[in-house]
Amino acid sequence: MLILGISTSSGQFALLLGENNRALYDSSEYETEDNKELYHLLQNALTACNKKTSDISRIIVDTGPGGTSRVRTGIAFANSLAYSLNIPVCPVSTMELAGLDAYARYGFPVVNSVKSIKGNAYVGLYRGENEAVEIRYGLLEEIVPQLVAGIDRLTVVGVHRELIAQLPALSGKTVIDSQMQYGNARIFIEKSELFIDRGLVFPQFVTPVTEQTI
Repeated sequence: MLILGISTSSGQFALLLGENNRALYDSSEYETEDNKELYHLLQNALTACNKKTSDISRIIVDTGPGGTSRVRTGIAFANSLAYSLNIPVCPVSTMELAGLDAYARYGFPVVNSVKSIKGNAYVGLYRGENEAVEIRYGLLEEIVPQLVAGIDRLTVVGVHRELIAQLPALSGKTVIDSQMQYGNARIFIEKSELFIDRGLVFPQFVTPVTEQTI
C-alpha cells in the first residue's frame, strides 16, 4: 500500500511517500524551487520512487491548526486528489502529530500550542496512544491550567513552550521543554496504521481544524 502524507501546519509544506511503515521519499530532505507547490512536490516524489499517481492507496493529511491558507491549500489538494483517485483521505491534527512524536521521546502527556490572532492560541493535550487529543482555543493563561489539571508531569511543544512553562498555575509541576515546534511528518508513514481506518471517501471529505470546529 503506497501512502501519501501531506503536512500543512509546519513552516512549509512537507510531502512524503511510503510503504510498509517506511518512508520512501520525504520532501523536507530536499531543497528545490518547487518546495511551495504541492503538485510539483508530488511529481518529484513519484519520479524519485518510480511510482505513478494511480499507485497511491491512501492519503494522510495534517488538518492543522496552523497557517490558515497553507492548511486549507493542503487539505483541498488532498481532498481533490483522493476524489480523482477514488481513495480515502485520512485526517490527522497537528496536535496529534506532535503529541505522538513528543510522547514517544519523553513518555509524558504533551501540551502543544499554535499561534492565532488577538493573543489567542490553539492548545492541544495529548495524553498517550489510543487517547483522543483535546483541543481548546483561547488565552494561554486560561486554557492551559484547565487542560493540565491533575497532571503532574508534562512535555511542551510549539511556539509558546517557554510561556507555558512559566505559567504560575504550573508551578510545582515537572515541565519538559521538548525543543520542538512541530511534530515529525514521517509519523504519517511510520505509524500509518493509526490513521488509515479514519479514511473518508467522497462525498465525505476532510476539513481543517478551526476555532469553529473544536
